[in-house]
This record gives sequence, structure tokens and C-alpha cells, in this order.
Amino acid sequence: MIDPKLLKKIQKCLRLAKSANENEAAAALAKAAILMEAHGLSEADLAMAEIEESIARSTRTVRPVRWEQFLNQAVNRALGSVSFRNERGDRCFVGHGPTAEIATYAYAMLFRQLKAARADYMATHLKRCKLARKRLRADVFAQGWAYAVYDKVREIAPERAPDPAIQQYLAVQHPGLVRAIPRIAKISGKAVESDFLRGLVKGEAVNLHHGVNAGTGPALLGDTS
Repeated sequence: MIDPKLLKKIQKCLRLAKSANENEAAAALAKAAILMEAHGLSEADLAMAEIEESIARSTRTVRPVRWEQFLNQAVNRALGSVSFRNERGDRCFVGHGPTAEIATYAYAMLFRQLKAARADYMATHLKRCKLARKRLRADVFAQGWAYAVYDKVREIAPERAPDPAIQQYLAVQHPGLVRAIPRIAKISGKAVESDFLRGLVKGEAVNLHHGVNAGTGPALLGDTS
């Protein structure tokens, strides 16, 4: 890891290197180069030093549920972050500067809304179901809800190419990560189709442009007007 004080010095020099004053810019760039060479640092090292990570509470199951994956994909696509499940089953978001923390906030708020919508659906539409089937049908509803959110993001936010700095950070700090295969609710019947469709309708009503917590906090999607 780069010493924070050294990193600030180099970053300050690089900012000054963009000065309109040619002499000042040249001197700052030369000083940055000297500092980097003296400490064996490359541009890739500097880029990786700006990467941060933040953790959001998730389902903590052995295998992630499908709706959790949809929420995760929505946040990453909207904000350009990358995430993985840690040893506790929580979501660790990785991104440039404050991006990771914003992604954590966005995921936590969406996760909370979906859990509340799922609980309400169980109480209002699945009263007569046995507990095991009730949970499976509620998961189908949640899949519809989360897919609607992801689809809204996908329509507006372009797909991003892998970020080299983030990829390098993951390779160094979290080597050996493997992709987890999500668990899909295995249940059939006509009523199940209604569960998914009702979830879609509820998910489509989520407002992603004015913050994900009833209009407060950072918006998952910026103003696209």
C-alpha cells in the first residue's frame, strides 16, 4: 500500500501538472516523476491506490438468491462499481473514491425496500400458503421486483468495460474470487406467474432518480432529463 502522505504529494503534483502555466506544470510533472521513481511506483499503482471498498449487509446464505444478484447488478451497472460476497455472505463493493460507499448505500436501501415489499406480499397475498411454499412464492415475487429495478437501470445506464484499476485491486487484495451461482426459487403453478408479475409491477414503481430512500440520499441514477 502507498503511504497516504506520499500519495497526496504525488496527486497534488499531478493536479498542478495540468496548470495553464507551462513552467509550473512542467516542474510539477517532473517532481511527480521523481517521487514515483524514488518509491518504485507506476501509474497503475497510483490508480489502484484510489480504489476503496465498502460492505453492505446482504442475505448471508450459502448461495445468493436470484433477487439479490439482480439488485447487485443494478447497483454496479449504475455506478461502475464491482462487488463480491465476502466470507460472511455480505456484499463488498469496490470502486473509485466514494463510489464504493455510495454503492453500499444504494444497495442497502434497495435491499431494505425489497425485504419490506416481500414481507408485505407474504402477509397480504400468501396468507393461506404453507410456510415452505409461502417463502418460495415470496422469492418469486422478489425476483420480479429486483428484475424490474435492474431492467430500469439497464435501459438507461450503458454497459461499462472492465476497469483496469479495479481489476488489479481485486487481483492483489482479493485473489482467488470465484463467481457464485445464484439460487433460483424452484416452484411451479399458475399462481407463481402472478407472483412474478406482481413483483415486476412493484419494482417498476421504485424511483431511482431521487435517491433510493424515499427521495433522500444520493440517487442511484443521475438526472437524465
